[in-house]
Amino acid sequence: MKQRIKNQFIDYFKGRAPFSRQELYDYYLDTEGEMKEGTLGWRIYDLKKKNILREVRKGWYTVDVHPFYNPIIDPTVKELAQLFTKNFRDTRYCVWNLTWLNEFTVHQFNFERIIFEIEKDLQESFANLLGDNGYNNVVWDVKGPLPRNNFKEIPIVLLPLISRAPVQDITTDDGQSVVVPTLEKILVDIYEGKSIFRFLQGAEVERVFEHAVERYAINYATLFNYAKRRGKEPELNALLSKYVPDTLIK
Repeated sequence: MKQRIKNQFIDYFKGRAPFSRQELYDYYLDTEGEMKEGTLGWRIYDLKKKNILREVRKGWYTVDVHPFYNPIIDPTVKELAQLFTKNFRDTRYCVWNLTWLNEFTVHQFNFERIIFEIEKDLQESFANLLGDNGYNNVVWDVKGPLPRNNFKEIPIVLLPLISRAPVQDITTDDGQSVVVPTLEKILVDIYEGKSIFRFLQGAEVERVFEHAVERYAINYATLFNYAKRRGKEPELNALLSKYVPDTLIK
């Protein structure tokens, strides 16, 4: 794409609310005179590949491209992922540290807590494996008391991983692959409000959403599909309507 044409395209759509595929088609009709459907599809693909265009929901786009959420993997998270994948091959999981939320909250939380999600049937086996490897501050029944920071060992909470939950692979500096939740999953999970997230109250949860929307690329189709599986789609619809255009709300 020539620089002049690229700048013209960005200037036309910059600052606008997410626009539809039909609006893209109309733009090319106005600027080029004609556009076949197949050509439009290829043009969209090329713009996305060049990071000029981002799809925020199926058939809806923006040129205000935010970075994707790629958290820094701390050593404990990496060690736990390595231990799990070594002993439970080809088994889905995801792991993260609640301190990652400090990027989005107003009040900073000075405690760590590792969330490790796996198949429910494996929770006890993995808890025993963790104990055998020196991790003793572990719980997998969140209906009971949560583990406390004892200043010697980070608490680890084992949770069941919901089927088709959105996760992503992060490659660390040494080449290790670690599966972590996507930002969409984190947002839905904290809103769902299990006791593990009870330290986040109403206004603080809203700030997390507000800051996440401002700073990162979010796939709203992914977010709402997962919210539906967690039974929170209508409530999240209402919350996000404060921060994103109506065209992104189902």
